[in-house]
Amino acid sequence: MMDASCHPHMPIGGFWRSFSAAFTSASLINPPPMTSHLFHRGANANTVGTIFSSFNYVDNQRHFSSNAPLFFLNKFMHKHVEDAEIKSDVTKNAVVPRIAIIGGGIAGVTAAFSITKNLQKEQDCSELSAKIVLFEADIEGGQRNVPFETCQQPIWTAATARNANSIVPGAAMHVMSQRSTLGKILTDTCQEIFAKFLEKIQSGTKNTISYKSNIDNFDVKPPYFALHLIRCVGPSATWDERATFFHFLRHFLVTSFLSGENEAHERGKFIQELAKSNRLLFLEALKNEIGGKDLSDRMGSNKGFLSLHRSREAAMHAVKEGKDHNEISEMIPIEDAILLEPRISNLPMANSLFAVHRKDDYTANSAVFVQDLVKQIKAKGVEYRCGNKGMIRGISTSQASNENNREPGAHATTTNDSRFRITTEDGNTHNFDYVVLAAGVNTPLLARKLEVENAPQSIFRPSFCPTYPLRGYSLTVYTNHTTQDGNERTKIGRSSNLLNMPISVDDMYCSSVGVNMARIAGFGELVGYRDKAENVPSLAPKVMARYAKALFPESDVTEEAALQCFRPMTPDDIPLVGEVSSVPGLYLHTGHGTLGWTLSLATAECVAQVVCEDICGREPESVYRLPGDVVVDRAKLSPDRFL
Repeated sequence: MMDASCHPHMPIGGFWRSFSAAFTSASLINPPPMTSHLFHRGANANTVGTIFSSFNYVDNQRHFSSNAPLFFLNKFMHKHVEDAEIKSDVTKNAVVPRIAIIGGGIAGVTAAFSITKNLQKEQDCSELSAKIVLFEADIEGGQRNVPFETCQQPIWTAATARNANSIVPGAAMHVMSQRSTLGKILTDTCQEIFAKFLEKIQSGTKNTISYKSNIDNFDVKPPYFALHLIRCVGPSATWDERATFFHFLRHFLVTSFLSGENEAHERGKFIQELAKSNRLLFLEALKNEIGGKDLSDRMGSNKGFLSLHRSREAAMHAVKEGKDHNEISEMIPIEDAILLEPRISNLPMANSLFAVHRKDDYTANSAVFVQDLVKQIKAKGVEYRCGNKGMIRGISTSQASNENNREPGAHATTTNDSRFRITTEDGNTHNFDYVVLAAGVNTPLLARKLEVENAPQSIFRPSFCPTYPLRGYSLTVYTNHTTQDGNERTKIGRSSNLLNMPISVDDMYCSSVGVNMARIAGFGELVGYRDKAENVPSLAPKVMARYAKALFPESDVTEEAALQCFRPMTPDDIPLVGEVSSVPGLYLHTGHGTLGWTLSLATAECVAQVVCEDICGREPESVYRLPGDVVVDRAKLSPDRFL
């Protein structure tokens, strides 16, 4: 602002009229929330004095007689700044929006990160002017960092800590909700039953006859799916667990039967666009916000991917999918693939495989990334609760809240006027204006509490969250810090990754997850919820151990080291993202299935956009805008699509 002393001949009346006009037109008397730089939280009466000091009119006692208009203006400004301070105090104590994010896996943490970042952009400040609390039931959640040099299996039970760690957009090309999947689920389940039957005969016989199934050799592809119907709806399942299974099954059958190959391809294309934006957000986070080179090494980050196929037709189909989605994808001779990743030659059937090279795919350890992201959000003011403080016992809508009169951007004036009431395992009750459900496989059970609140329980009533757990397995392989030729490793870093390039073979993904560590992950089994399904037998550990021993002969990996991970699957493969229209203030960020690491950063940005619209009182758009010039129709992600 130019000093008035530079214009000694300016009439004081002219200055008064000019300043008054500017003052009125700028709406400083009634500043709009979060837009006035004059009345931000640090503004006070001294701020006005500082402003007037630039005009050399601060000492009003001495210049009162000659500068009366400015004296009254100064008094007038003091009064309105004091009013603004009172409003600011109200905002701090009551009007600041309170946001609960339930779930401390990758879906919940990325949602907290994106909402925080977007709110700060909206308010053009570095401080967080919303109370955000993230609830994580697992005490071994994102706060705990296990040194990546140690040979310790992940204790954190979230799929975030146990998945294949693929950010590959190529993985997003394959959708399960199609007719061919229905037949594969049945045939794979029959193969599993037969293999277990042979194992039982083998263990019960005293002769030397060897009974082998396809899980005991590399000649044929092992089964991927399994269905244990009795575990999903039998006596061990609760009413809510049965209801979520029937909701999922009904929509899955309808989607798979009624949609042909073209419809499935369009869903894959849509998911692929989200995956591309996710990749850009991941690279941006590495560069600007999360940690750079050191984090990249700790995550075992790799660029490039090799998918191995048992037939030329399958490999050509993978190449076509890549080109259809504008991804660099080419079939290469298996000899060239072995040059890129020598461990492929350890597979007994290596010479009969066909390789597809995808140059722009990435892999990295998602657990390490999430743990660093937790540090970021805590530093920005997000409260992270875990254990009993983060375990949700109950969630309900507040009876004191009158949603019919609540306008967008209008928040509760008292804690008793909030939309939601959450009770945690430690017995405390918390009130919130907004809730983001991102609790992985437990999300539909929490959503069920809100669905049945004002309606009778029924498996036939539509659900806005028809997801269901899909059990998979991961096997983390450790070595003794030596290379295959026996020489000791002298450099700890990227050169010590067990794999030069991640690979997939027979629907299993294998990638580096840190120094001297690699992980194999895969399989999709419908066996119920985690607490009921942990003892349900599976062929997966045995199959994965066999592949791990082949790829990493220097390791001492066993099938007992295989860990279960449960992924929230939607009936149409597309995540559930956005507001639930029947429960204002409730948002979902779930249903990523096997693609949590592949999609969560992008879908978290979508959640942040719609939450910030409501908080800031803007009219909602019909699309989400993501990096890479990706424009996403909100209806395709909306939970309302199943109602």
